[in-house]
Amino acid sequence: MYGEPGCGKSGIIQLISQDLIKRDGIVINIKDEEDVDKFTQFIGTFRKIEPQRPLVVLLEDIDSIASENKYQTARLLNILDGVKQIEGVVYIATTNYPEKLEERITNRPSRFDRRYKVELPNEEIRRAYILNKLTPEDIEENNIEEWVKRTEGMSLSHLKEVLISVIVMGRTFEETISNLEGLKIKPTIKKTSTVGFGK
Repeated sequence: MYGEPGCGKSGIIQLISQDLIKRDGIVINIKDEEDVDKFTQFIGTFRKIEPQRPLVVLLEDIDSIASENKYQTARLLNILDGVKQIEGVVYIATTNYPEKLEERITNRPSRFDRRYKVELPNEEIRRAYILNKLTPEDIEENNIEEWVKRTEGMSLSHLKEVLISVIVMGRTFEETISNLEGLKIKPTIKKTSTVGFGK
């Protein structure tokens, strides 16, 4: 899965993980070089003990795991290619920067056979997200349709901030939206004049 930060990739992974755990599956999160080492040493023994247990391996921010380290990338590819012939494992990777990944990771069906771009949430998703997070009282007291309309172009992280700011911190919706829109503007650095000493 790839897309801009805050669009919901981690949220999707959480839902997948929760569902798998309910089905008596196991989720393993590989996030750095040390985890790659541990996984390589552990997975063969695990499959001998639990040959049928559903297993999902998460590689969040895979671009930081593979990075520019050729050796590290090769080791990661060995895992994905199933060098040790580990059956019944699904690998899910995320990245905000697919352009940083080498083609040998992105363009080999045996490694990742499906690619999904996670877009900014549309109107339907924004409405569902907001309604899911609010209590009936909060829904009654606020103009949810205005919230949905005014948050167009925002990520799920932005929506979360709207809810925290208005519902938890008691700020107005207008104030919150104004603050979020202000974050999109790059601050200008004022040139400081040199003060001379002497006359």
